[in-house]
Amino acid sequence: MTQYFAYLRSCIWFWVPPLLVSFSFWPNLSAAYQPEIFWRDIPQALGWVENVSRFAVIGLSAIMLIEWRTSTQKLGFAIYVIGLALYILCQWAIVAAPDGVWATSFFGFLAPAYTPAIWIVGIGMIGQRAIDARIAWRNVVFFGFAGLFLVAHNVHAWLVFSRLPNL
Repeated sequence: MTQYFAYLRSCIWFWVPPLLVSFSFWPNLSAAYQPEIFWRDIPQALGWVENVSRFAVIGLSAIMLIEWRTSTQKLGFAIYVIGLALYILCQWAIVAAPDGVWATSFFGFLAPAYTPAIWIVGIGMIGQRAIDARIAWRNVVFFGFAGLFLVAHNVHAWLVFSRLPNL
């Protein structure tokens, strides 16, 4: 029975705030961020890599245990909070001034794609072991899939940005 309660201490919960932020801002973001444009003309292989690695990172988070025992885990939580704040701020800035310098710049447009790197690193630092001791756990697997996802996601956003004048 206590094993089931361990899932309440799963790192999956760290995905709830960024997903809520994404879904809250999404309807108010410019047309370039909307699925019908954001996914248009994206190479199929890139889409597969991006989505499979995204689900792998989220899935791995589900078996990672939230603990605050080590200084690395505590630092990971601080990094997560800072990354989440930056993620919220970058999306707010894009919504607040969609034609502004930030929203139309390379760094501003891609910010919702690269700022998750910060809070995802925080999750990886917090979840240093699996919820169930029978699961062999290596953070390198989480960070490998996270890196793959972030590279694919940022290449995707760059491709969209590169065609902005043609939208």
